Amino acid sequence: MNLIAISFSLLGFIVTFTGLISYFLKVKNNKTPKIPLSLFFSFALGLTIGWYAIDLSSTTLGMILAGIPLLLCVFMVGFILFLLVQSKTPIGDIKIKVGDQLFDFDSTDSNGEVFSSSQLKNQRTFLKFYRGAWCPYCSAELKMFDGMREVFDKYTIKLIGLSNDTANQAKAHLLRDKLEMQLLSDPELKVIKQFGVEHHKAVGWESDNMLTVLGISFSLNMFEYKAMSIPTSVLIDENGAVVWIDQSDDYRIRSSEER
Repeated sequence: MNLIAISFSLLGFIVTFTGLISYFLKVKNNKTPKIPLSLFFSFALGLTIGWYAIDLSSTTLGMILAGIPLLLCVFMVGFILFLLVQSKTPIGDIKIKVGDQLFDFDSTDSNGEVFSSSQLKNQRTFLKFYRGAWCPYCSAELKMFDGMREVFDKYTIKLIGLSNDTANQAKAHLLRDKLEMQLLSDPELKVIKQFGVEHHKAVGWESDNMLTVLGISFSLNMFEYKAMSIPTSVLIDENGAVVWIDQSDDYRIRSSEER
């Protein structure tokens, strides 16, 4: 009976983990569901199977062995739900609007060299504020934009991403995801605050010690509450005027190629 209980417990873990992998594969393809029903279903089913395994156990040792996979499931489910309930972003403080001239700003590029917005004179620009290389949602969106290069080139639009990653982290991000767009570094959030797109306190990671699984990158560092940018897209015409702004009030839900 203990062997059957352990088998059921492992099955519950597999169901839970498979649901998690399926969800992040959707994230990887920039198709994150607003309400991840299949993820919730796999969580509920996996935990139910795990508890049933405990009930099947006939000895204390069997309960312990069956309980280990269940505890792992509980940890995974709890942590993901912890992240999901904090997915809202405070988008009301943006300081630029359609029709405004692009603010003058200085930053650093991925090579550690000074970048000035004056370099964008007479240049159509798509400026993307993102959370960092550690964020799988940001990585998926940047890959999507980079994959639309023919469309941006058709309209002579320069692609630029900006986060509070360091220059070295931005450089590693370009290499990791094989991006051709330009990434800017704003570690002190000067530009992010200037535009009013700061998420003052959110769960985040540092963009180093990265692990890539199935094309999805995660930081192995411990999470922390930190300031970062709100995912925001700003389209600027050749005269330096803002013609379109797109902000995400849920950091998981990003622009589609059609949008």
